[in-house]
Amino acid sequence: MSDQPEAILIVARGIRDASVIPLDQNICILGKSPSAYIFIDNPYVSRRHAQILRQGERFEIRDLGSKNGTFVNGVRLGGESHRLRGGDEIELARGQVALRFQQWGSTVTLSSSSPDRVHTRDVMVDIKSREVWVQGSKLEPPLTRKDFDILSLLYERNGEACSKDEIAARGWPERTGGDVADQDIEQYIRRLRLRIESDPSKPLHILTLRGYGYRFSQA
Repeated sequence: MSDQPEAILIVARGIRDASVIPLDQNICILGKSPSAYIFIDNPYVSRRHAQILRQGERFEIRDLGSKNGTFVNGVRLGGESHRLRGGDEIELARGQVALRFQQWGSTVTLSSSSPDRVHTRDVMVDIKSREVWVQGSKLEPPLTRKDFDILSLLYERNGEACSKDEIAARGWPERTGGDVADQDIEQYIRRLRLRIESDPSKPLHILTLRGYGYRFSQA
């Protein structure tokens, strides 16, 4: 019997040290209470902010009277429960926390008005397990140590410029003299783009900053 959870939450932003959260409890409370199943350390998130309830094969989310609201696909929830479907975008506290619901076997629907939105959120890096998820699926075979170390630096610094010196220090810690050639870095960047980009020739995530380094882009 598989130990794979029936559904997961993919973290786009707002929860540190987690990128994929299994929904393996019948009731999952999200909030900043230490007893919450999904603990969120954010001053705008309520102690018991929202609840995800499993009922058979269905998953429903309900706001628990939070001050700053729970939103699904941009619509604020009232007191009623909302059934979750694969690809639903969940936001807490007006976007302070952004999650994507994915149920195994479901198909994520792309928005025709915003075709690139899913692409900017479809790469998740789990630092603790050293796993990478692309469009809700775990990357297999896994990245090599050096590939993962470089990607994790860019991912942790989402939206920030990473210099080639910083990438060299993370990817080649054994070379204390800093003698890492630009060609070495470029080779590993190409390898990463082949693994995580839908079109490596037109990358959406690992962007080149000419004359400086690279930046990971994830809205």
